[in-house]
Amino acid sequence: MDRHRFNYIDLPIGERAAFELVCARHGFAPVHFDITATDDPDDASHHARLLTIRRGGWAQSYHEDQAGHWIRQFETDLNCRFFK
Repeated sequence: MDRHRFNYIDLPIGERAAFELVCARHGFAPVHFDITATDDPDDASHHARLLTIRRGGWAQSYHEDQAGHWIRQFETDLNCRFFK
């Protein structure tokens, strides 16, 4: 599995804007989070990635898809104060 670190600005433009907005709504900046990506092991065609977002000692992984559902899952985690 190929793992590489990238910045949130490497996300597709729509996802990047949504990520920035979600962060701002919860009092964070995108730079408060470390993001890594790997090929999604559940996607046989390897077109999707598994994004892992870290802050401090906390980490959560999300399946990146075309619809951007991972951003809603990330915001749910912020609502639950997972990353605080």
